[in-house]
Amino acid sequence: MVGLGSLQKATSGQHTAARHRYEKRTNMDDDDQRYDDDEEDEDEGERLPPKVEELAQASVPTTLKGVRACMRCGIIKTLDQFLEYGCENCPFLDMAGNHERCNMCTTAFFEGQVAVMDPGESWTAKWIRVDGYLPGIYAISITGEFDKDTEEELESRGCRWRCRPAGSESTNGAP
Repeated sequence: MVGLGSLQKATSGQHTAARHRYEKRTNMDDDDQRYDDDEEDEDEGERLPPKVEELAQASVPTTLKGVRACMRCGIIKTLDQFLEYGCENCPFLDMAGNHERCNMCTTAFFEGQVAVMDPGESWTAKWIRVDGYLPGIYAISITGEFDKDTEEELESRGCRWRCRPAGSESTNGAP
């Protein structure tokens, strides 16, 4: 199993490697002459494909200690990351900079972890119902309950959530 720290380092390295592979593919001319690997012509104005840029921005936990899952979408980050950035999938939960909201909308009680790199194409992302979210590390199942006000707010927005009460077999919106 790959550790989260390794995944974070790999994501950074993958960004550079993916860019290099992309440049090789797109810089082939009609005569099928290959891009010269020795040419390190980094043009800052070039844009990467959106999927590569999105992956480079993936949110992964910086440590294995103190990780929590968003009770709505299931993304796993440290409490400090939730405090600093909030949940990128659920900005309406207003967790950034609000310790109380972070505690109300995240939980340390979850099972399993899945690294989702391409949510729209991943069968695993579809299985755990995160195929509409950003790349990141997601919990397979989440135990916890929102307070009544937050539940009502989510229902009024038409949002589903993935957490379920302890001991519950069914969920309100996800596996």
